[in-house]
Amino acid sequence: MQAIKRNAGLINKIAKERIKEELFKILASVHPYEGIVLLKEAGLVQEILPELEKAFGIEQKSPGRHHIYDVGNHLLMSLKNCKSTDPVVRFATLIHDIGKPQTYKKLPSGVITFYNHEVVSTKIAENIAERLRFSAKEKEKFIILIRWHQFTVDERQTDSAIRRFIRNVGKEYVNDMLDLRVGDRLGGGARETSWRLEEFKKRLIEVQKEPFSLKDIKIDGADVMKVLNLKPGPKVGEILEMIFNEVVEKKTENKKEALIEKLKELKV
Repeated sequence: MQAIKRNAGLINKIAKERIKEELFKILASVHPYEGIVLLKEAGLVQEILPELEKAFGIEQKSPGRHHIYDVGNHLLMSLKNCKSTDPVVRFATLIHDIGKPQTYKKLPSGVITFYNHEVVSTKIAENIAERLRFSAKEKEKFIILIRWHQFTVDERQTDSAIRRFIRNVGKEYVNDMLDLRVGDRLGGGARETSWRLEEFKKRLIEVQKEPFSLKDIKIDGADVMKVLNLKPGPKVGEILEMIFNEVVEKKTENKKEALIEKLKELKV
């Protein structure tokens, strides 16, 4: 350990692809938290993830806030409690609040704020992904999870708001985002879940049964042109958009027969 500490700077002579590969092995291991703690104790986090090193000592405890750790230790504890075994999800969990040191403010009341930290965190994450030579797919997932991790869980949210969340995150990453949220909660001293989060999960399932885009409705441009005797053009798209909105607002069933009948009622 003493030898590693003395020579930590030499890690910068190693190919970034190799550093990323070894880091991902640590993150995918049975004890990722302990692995990152060892890197920190050896002085290697300062060399390969200096942005994470800066998060230690940034306080978060303040009136009305649930946090019990500083930012750096919160991130470590979030990683420790992340249920996913995917190294990209674990890495995103480890650095999801990496923008907090740059957005830290302490109000006269003693309340600490980190406004727009998720936007700053995303920019930092992009730099990390570039530096460590992430693949395009790894980078996409990594950035999406960090950019949208600050989502609202509120029983008053409309279906449209839930749909917007799913569109932002993408259906394939919704469960990864929930894994990050659980790690975030536990890593901040909160309980693993809440009735609001459980309700949100149920609504995610229900809303995903609904159409998300034009391709999800049961008619297409050919049907519109045939029923309304139209030629290809912008008008066809406008009518499909209108039909889509009817379905989303539950004014018309998403069944071909019902949608054809709706088309027949239109005056074009």
